[in-house]
Order: sequence, then structure tokens, then C-alpha cells
Amino acid sequence: MSQRTVVFLAVALVVLLGLVIFGQRSGTAPSEADAALLPNLEAALGELERVTVVKANGETVATLEQRAESWVVADKHGYAADTAKLRQALTALAEARILERKTANPELYDRLGVEDVTASDAAGISVSFTAPGVTLPAVILGNAEGSSYRYARRAGEAQSYLIDRNPDVPRTAAQWVDSRIVDVRGDRVREVTITHADGEVVRISKDSAELANFDVAGVPEGRELSYPGVANVIGNALRELNLEDVEPAPESAPENATTVEYRTFDGLVVRVTGTETDDGSWIMVEASADATPAADASPADGAEPANGAGEADAGEADAGEAGDAGDGAEGGDGAGAAPASAAPAADPSAEAARINDKVRGWRYKIAGYQYDQMTRRMADLLKPPPAA
Repeated sequence: MSQRTVVFLAVALVVLLGLVIFGQRSGTAPSEADAALLPNLEAALGELERVTVVKANGETVATLEQRAESWVVADKHGYAADTAKLRQALTALAEARILERKTANPELYDRLGVEDVTASDAAGISVSFTAPGVTLPAVILGNAEGSSYRYARRAGEAQSYLIDRNPDVPRTAAQWVDSRIVDVRGDRVREVTITHADGEVVRISKDSAELANFDVAGVPEGRELSYPGVANVIGNALRELNLEDVEPAPESAPENATTVEYRTFDGLVVRVTGTETDDGSWIMVEASADATPAADASPADGAEPANGAGEADAGEADAGEAGDAGDGAEGGDGAGAAPASAAPAADPSAEAARINDKVRGWRYKIAGYQYDQMTRRMADLLKPPPAA
């Protein structure tokens, strides 16, 4: 054997040894490095029919289904899903690539949170997919590693991995629904009338959209408002009004309900019927158009002529993109209808129709503080009475 051959073999041995050491350190086979965690998911996004999320003890968190025109949350009686949230989660899973192999020992899965979700104490969450003509493995998402990475394991396989994505997968069905109920800016509101179940009526109003504060009608003699803008919180209570939960509406409103009617300068009327129960604050919403809107229908200087602070564009984007949760399917609108504030209020009848398409037949649980703001009593707006 020549000296040149010996040198060549020695160099080759050193290179091979280096590759072995690197492989041992990284824990990732060369064929897996930078490989997709779910290789077929990206191509199937537009064909997905169902996404199922399961947590510890095999409990289903949410079943998201593609219906004729939108994604819905089956566990919430078919209410519209938050398609932006669904799309972001699915895109992250489709784009996730393997950084390195982790344990394949089931006894160590709990350290990464990738144990089977059938276990009562499982820390991870399982996401499975249904699409016609394609088999996609469920994936168990474990603990996060920092803010950008996450441990994961394909269900039914022993090997776990560290991936280069950290998908946001909510753990309750309510977190998967489209949370926006309605969005009406306070500078659009002309008048609010609150009628409590015991007969007390509180009415606030503005003569012009440019005015900063609402006037309060019927302030008792000898009493005064706590401060000039104390009623503004009532006028702004429909701004980005979000739900905490949703369920089918009862056939009729409870007898002890409070009604709150909002009238805008541009002719929109939103009527809220609410009640407080042991389970929280629940409302039903209905919209209509005022046949004779106020003459001053212009919003405050610098404000947009609609009610969405740019939400019109965002809502329309969801309508065009989110229905497929992956830019593939058509016809989804993210809410079964366009967001309540998806267009300028030049046509209050059309805006009312959009709101009703979304809210009809549902009642919503909202945050207690939002309900309190919407249903203030006169005593809540006044300074304490003078000392006797």
C-alpha cells in the first residue's frame, strides 16, 4: 500500500469519525435534518375537512369542521371558528421542520410533554387532520422550548423531535370560536337608552359626533355627575365587544332582562338584551336601521366613516383567505358572515343585516366588566349625595 493511499484512508477515517461524532451530538440522522414534521400537510391544507384537538385523558378540546361556507366549531353548536387562528396553527404545523431528534423512550416522554394524550396527566395536546384521499398522522405537541421551538411527536411513533415552530393551539373550545360579537365605535353613537328590569331608565346622548362627552338625561335635582365624561364608558361599550362563550339563544328573553339600545348618527340601531346569572353575564344582540337618522352623521374629525378602525380590510381578508385555513378551499368567511363592522356604515340597513346574520339565534357570555359598563344605573354616574 502506497503512502499516498495511506494518507487518503486516514483523511477519510477522520472525516467519517467527525460525522459520527456530529450525529451523536445533534441526535439527528442526516436524512431527518431539516425534514418536515408533517410532510403531506402543506399540500392537503386546502382539502381539510376536519381538525380535531384532544388534551389529557383523551378529552376533545375542539372539533373544527369545514362546512359549506366556513369553518365552524362543532363543540360550540356549529358557531363560526376563528379562521385566522386556525390558519396560523395549521400553517405553523405544515411549515414545521425537525431541528433534532429527542428521546424515543416512552418513560422519558413526560419530560418533553409528548406522552400519549390518553394519559390523565398528559401535558401535551394532540392535533389530528381529516382530508379525503390522504392519510395524515396526528401530532402531539409538547412543551415549548423558548418562544420559537417546541417538542413534538407523531402519534403512533416512538421518536420525538424538537421542531422550529411553536404553534398556538388553544385548549378550550371557546378559544377556537370567532370572538368578535360586534364593533361600534363610541364616536358613532348618538344615544343610548338603558332600561333595567325594575323600570329604571338611564339615557345618554350627544347632539353632535364631534362632542367629547355624552350628556346624561334626568340627573336628579341637587345631584351632579361624578365627572363630565362619566357616561362615555356606556357609549363605548360596543367597541370591540368580544365573547367569552356562546350558546344557542333561548326562545325568549328572561323576565329580569335589561335592555340597552344604541343609536348611531348614521342610522344603525343595536339592541342588547342581557341578564346576569350564576354562570356570568349573558347577552343577545339584534340590529336594525333607523328610518330617520340624525342630521349630523359625520364621525369625529380624523375618524374613519365606518366602525372598525381598519377592521373592514381585516374582516374582508379573513373572508377571502381564512375559510380554507390554508389558502386552498373557497367560500370561507371566518364567521359564517362578514364581521359586524366589515364595511362603512353608509348603508345602515346593510350593516344591520350583516350583524344579524352573525348574531341571530345566539346568546353570548361577555366579561363582567363589559356588562357593567353597558348597564350602568344613574347612581353609578353621580357623585355621592350631599351630607345631611
